[in-house]
Amino acid sequence: MVTTEAPATPHALAADAFEQEQLGHWDAAARLYSLSFRAAVLEGDVPQAAESLRGQARVLIQEDRFDEAAELVELSREIAERAGLLQAAARAINVLGIIYYRRQKWTAANEQYRQALELALDLGDDDLAGLAVQNAGVIAYVRGDLREARSLYLESIGAFVRSGNTANASMAYNNLAIACSDLHEWLEADIYFTRGIELAERQQQSPLLAKLYGNRAEPLIEIDEIEQAVETLDRGAAVAHAVGDRLALADVERLRARLARLRGDIDDAAAHLELALDLASKPSLERASVFREMALLRAAQSRYDETRDAYLSASELYRTLGAVGLARDTADALAAWDAQTFPRSEEM
Repeated sequence: MVTTEAPATPHALAADAFEQEQLGHWDAAARLYSLSFRAAVLEGDVPQAAESLRGQARVLIQEDRFDEAAELVELSREIAERAGLLQAAARAINVLGIIYYRRQKWTAANEQYRQALELALDLGDDDLAGLAVQNAGVIAYVRGDLREARSLYLESIGAFVRSGNTANASMAYNNLAIACSDLHEWLEADIYFTRGIELAERQQQSPLLAKLYGNRAEPLIEIDEIEQAVETLDRGAAVAHAVGDRLALADVERLRARLARLRGDIDDAAAHLELALDLASKPSLERASVFREMALLRAAQSRYDETRDAYLSASELYRTLGAVGLARDTADALAAWDAQTFPRSEEM
């Protein structure tokens, strides 16, 4: 007797899609979300249809397919609003904010995040509130308000703890630790990165793990835990290779260059930075950070014109991306280096 398996339900397909999304398997995740949406439409499952569209949009964002992602998330919001699914509509608004953010449209992104937060608070949705507050923290970060970003990230972690969403909490810990690093709060940064890694490892969040491992190396370098820094960079590189995350790999190479520079191996540092620039070939915060690291290397070589050019390239790219705070900080670093290298005599 021949038997056939029952077709997968929309919910089962969406669950499989989410698992693939967490692992960074974008093509598989997109296909499964698409199948889930079709199955949900056939069954008349409107909430799942809206959710599957939103999931597919998230995946397309990871592949920089912003127009397609925006179309899907707008459709998700329209379906949700027509069905009176206010929570699903609010989540779609938050994803739309992410698309604006990735397009460096900071004001538009912040408006979407604030709107999503208001709806989340009205609905008592701690998980969405955490996402919206975290995303608002990202906007504060790129604008240079590090303490505001730090406060918002802490608030988002509290919301995720209340909702029980450890996957989102791990991302918030990563962002919080980055803000602490930029504030030179190295021990706190290491603690938060470590907590984020613990949560991400439990959830098998490979793309996030690549970032967390790589990012943790910076505070470890600053507190002179060099062996641990090398180990975490190796782990970050392995995971980033596995998921094909070129920007995470660029950050790994940037920090490997810093380690090489600190031990006096200038040629090795330069090689790592050239690789980092190749990996971060498109305009991005990661590419700007590589230019800034290049400035430190050229300064160590007393190559003055190249030092200034690298600082200016970093500052200009930060500004182009709307990261005015990072641009200002880089310009200040150039001014400090210039004053130290070419001191002006006091006027008589």
